Parts: sequence; C-alpha cells; structure tokens
Amino acid sequence: MVTARKRMRFGLVVLFITLVITALLGIAAFIGFETANRKTNELNQSIAKIRELSAVASQLQQKGQTNEANQFLNIAGLVLQDKINNPKLKEALLDSSLVLGYQYLVAQKNEGNKTNDLKNAEIDFKKILPELSEIENKIENNPNNLATLVYINYVKGKLEEDSNNANALADYKKAFKYISSLESPKLKSNLDLFTLDLNILYNGNADIVALLYRQLKRLDGSNPVYDQSLKKHFLNELDYLMQQQRWRQADFKTWQFLLYSAGRIHSYLDLTDIRNFKCDNLKKLDVLWVNNSNGHFGYSVQKKIYLASGNSLDFDWEKGMFKNWNEEKYNDFTKRVGWKGEDGEWTRFEELPMNLVKGKDGEWTRYKELPMNLGEDGYRTSRRREKISRISRKGELPEGVLMGAVKAIEYISLLQRLVNCNR
Repeated sequence: MVTARKRMRFGLVVLFITLVITALLGIAAFIGFETANRKTNELNQSIAKIRELSAVASQLQQKGQTNEANQFLNIAGLVLQDKINNPKLKEALLDSSLVLGYQYLVAQKNEGNKTNDLKNAEIDFKKILPELSEIENKIENNPNNLATLVYINYVKGKLEEDSNNANALADYKKAFKYISSLESPKLKSNLDLFTLDLNILYNGNADIVALLYRQLKRLDGSNPVYDQSLKKHFLNELDYLMQQQRWRQADFKTWQFLLYSAGRIHSYLDLTDIRNFKCDNLKKLDVLWVNNSNGHFGYSVQKKIYLASGNSLDFDWEKGMFKNWNEEKYNDFTKRVGWKGEDGEWTRFEELPMNLVKGKDGEWTRYKELPMNLGEDGYRTSRRREKISRISRKGELPEGVLMGAVKAIEYISLLQRLVNCNR
C-alpha cells in the first residue's frame, strides 16, 4: 500500500545515510596527522548531529509526520553530499534543524514541556548565532546559501518567540528578505523555488515558506505584503503541482487556498464565505486548473457539465437555496464527473471498498490513490497489463464535495459565484 511504500523509501534513505556516515568515518581514519585532531573533531561532530537528525526523522515518521521527517532526512543527506560549502553555515543548518525537529516532537510549546534533547539543541544553536552575521556577510549569495539562510532565520525566529516577539519578527523579516533575494533574479521562474537543488524549503518537506509567511502575517498583520506573498506562494505551488501532473495534491492545496483566502480556520466553507469570496482569487484558481489540464479540469469546466445536465445556477443568496434545484439532475452531474458511480454511491476515498489494482512495484493500491491521467474513465495499463494509473473524467477535479470541505449546495454555489465573477 502507499503507506508501506513510503516507509520503505524512508528506510532506504536512512540506510543510505548510514552507509555514507560509515564511509566518512573510514576516511577520517586516514586524515593526515597534522590536521587530524581538528578535522576529525569537526567530522565527528557533524556525523553525530546527522545521526541525531536521522533519529529525529525516524521518530516523526513513526508519529505520521511524514513531511517533517522528509525535511530532516533531506537536510542530513544534503550535508553529507557537501551541497553547502561553508562549514559554519553547515553547522548552523544542522543545529537549527535539530531545534525545529525536537520542537515538532514536543506536543505543546512551553518551557515546562521541553525535553532535554530540545534544550541541548537550543544551546548548541545559540552558540553559533553570534557568528551568523559574519557568515552572512561573507558567503556567496547563490540559491543554496540563500535557501539555507531562509531556513536558519526562520528557526531563529521560532526560537525567539519563546521570549521576545519583536526579535522573532526581526528574524522572520530577515528570512523574508532572503526569499526575495532568492526569487529574483536568482530564479528564472517562481516555480523554480520548488525544484531547488538544495531543497529544504518545499516539495515533500514541511513547507517552510508558507509557515514563514503565516508567522509574519500573525506578528505583523498590518502589512499586506505577507498575505499577498502567501497567496502568491499557494498559487505558484498549485501551478507547479499541476505541471507535474500531481492532481490529487493540487486538489488538496486548492482547498487550503480557498480556506485561507476566506479566513477560515476550519476545514469547510459556508454560503457566507462563498458569497464574499474574492473574484480575483476564484478566477485565478480556475485559470490554473483549466490551462494546466488543457480544459479537462476546473470550476468553469464543471459549470458547463452541470448546466448541460439540465441543472440551473439560479441561486437565491438571501434564502440560501437554489430556485430550481433538481436532485435527479444534480445526481446525473455527479455521475458525469465521476463523483458518484452508476449505482448512485459516492466514491469518497474513505468510503471505497477495497477496490485495489496492482502497480509497477507489485503493491496493491486503492483506485483513488492511483496517479490520475487525463482522458475518459478507465485505466492506463503497462505492457504487462498491470493497471498502473487511473484515467480521470472530465470535470472530476477540483473535488471539494468528496473531501467533505463543503456540502453539495455550497459547492454548486461556488460555481454560481464564478458566473457572477465573470459578468
């Protein structure tokens, strides 16, 4: 199953890190006598921290925090591969990642709840902070270094929040400055942020950029730039995921964007949220879905199918109801877009029977977990006739009703809102 495969990949990465550490220890034994003490001590310190970070990642993986676990395994691997040339910057990255890792493992952030591991990690991180300004002034402003400085200053801000929000805000702003430097002119496109060689900010990891913008908005809500930056980041992320054909992830992120834009902290939208939803945000979402799927997905695509099924979008916002609601025609629409089967049953993931197909690796996979390809409903098969991906129906995504994010009437009113936005 998918979870088993993720654990297997995670285990392989841990094994790789262990083998590299073993090789480095062997190399350390042959370092010249004159520099042996200094270099061996530095290497041993780094290796000890990498092992500790890998252990933190394993604990997070066991708790189901896969993205956070990936983040720290990624950092451990990048340090071993010498992606960061400056040894002090490398040390600061390891120390900061251990602080953040132990914070993730602590359920509630308060002094009385801190573990000894977290306290020791904070002490080590604070020791190197006086050197950070000197490091920042000397290192080359390449994408790897800038991404590392975003990460370190974000963690520094998280640490400062324990005692001084003003200092935390200053650190977050410094991290924001490095993101701005990273995005322009270092990156050809804002989508390049998601494919950095030194990838510690996004893509299978905890999304540090989004977390940073949220902290800035929380501490400095009067400045609109952070809200705008987060929305832009969400849209860039959606564009990237769709270009990578990662439709299910894009569907989930779409709802994150909708909820954030509506100012909701819960996982649903009501009619008031939809009625007041900004047209610009809704239209941008629709354009991304339509353009990246060549007209296969999107709200406007769903709207056409909905109307072609004989339904009406004539909605009375004051009464909160459609004037000409027809349950039978609505059900016809849900079948056309693949939300319901021919038997009229919803195909929500958690409601699916063990409808499994076999993938490339021989693992059985739920139908809904298969990668989605554009086309008519069915399967795409390999030469060996293994069912390796499912074919989506036109208009199947976005899929808010099936995610439980909205009720049917709220979702369709979102399509009606799009009609008003386009007038």
